[in-house]
Amino acid sequence: MSDIKAKRAPRESVQNESLEASAAEPIASAPTEAPAKPAPAPVPVAAAPPNAAAADDVFAYGQQAWAALAEAQAAAARGFEALVGEINTFTRSEIAAATDGATAMLGVKTLAEAVEVNLGYARRSFDALIGSTAKLSEIGVKTAADASRPIVTRFGSGWKAMHFG
Repeated sequence: MSDIKAKRAPRESVQNESLEASAAEPIASAPTEAPAKPAPAPVPVAAAPPNAAAADDVFAYGQQAWAALAEAQAAAARGFEALVGEINTFTRSEIAAATDGATAMLGVKTLAEAVEVNLGYARRSFDALIGSTAKLSEIGVKTAADASRPIVTRFGSGWKAMHFG
């Protein structure tokens, strides 16, 4: 089944019909001893003419805002892709280092050699972790700057467009 709903026909304004009907009908006053004050005439409500230029400005502003949001999302997606790539590279290198360390551990003959192999593996892993963390931090900062730039620029142009006073 389709989730698309059919458009409804625009409704007639009930308020306008009642004003027109009351203006067309004469007001009958009941006979009383004192003359009744005439009822105040209904004040016609004038509809303001639509300002096409203002509507176009608002529409253009909305389009620019959506474009800035789309650009920010694209920058964030590129940044997250770079983060995932770096994490993937780090994980693969650590798996390879763990495999090399395990293979070296199988060939040790003394406890001193085992400690030496384990210390070497720990040093390599720690150095790789620090290097990868630095790269991830750089990617994160670049992603945050790239993703926020279109939105911050849009806010700046919005402040400039406002006229106070």
